[in-house]
Amino acid sequence: MEEWMRAIWLGIFVVTLVIEVSVSGLISVWFAISALITMCLSFIPGLNYYWEILIFIVLSFVLLIATRPLAKKLLKDKTNSKTNLNLLIGKEIKLVKKIEPLSKGEAIINGVAWDCESEDNSTIEENSIVEIVSIKGNKLIVKEKK
Repeated sequence: MEEWMRAIWLGIFVVTLVIEVSVSGLISVWFAISALITMCLSFIPGLNYYWEILIFIVLSFVLLIATRPLAKKLLKDKTNSKTNLNLLIGKEIKLVKKIEPLSKGEAIINGVAWDCESEDNSTIEENSIVEIVSIKGNKLIVKEKK
């Protein structure tokens, strides 16, 4: 029976490892580790398969409870991190096309043309210096520097 249990633990290890690699979120890594440890313990002579199953269940539960919160914190998705676009906010630029309440203006930043809208829907003349106050989609929201 011990040889079959080793094969079963190896199978559980491989399956849970494949699941872990194919999905993100640390779902089955704890079971893979537990299966690997239990497989190593199955080489101990006289260790019955029900003890192996119990060790696997307890070890999986302990690993899951003890380390998952820490691992999630370390691997947390940092979606609130600043992007290069955020570096444009506060920058002063020159308009190359007039902004009017019903039409967008235009500015060139690093060789890229951007549509611009006035923060307060006012008219801002061409060649005026404006400050970028926010970015909405692919438009710069600007206010005229006085």
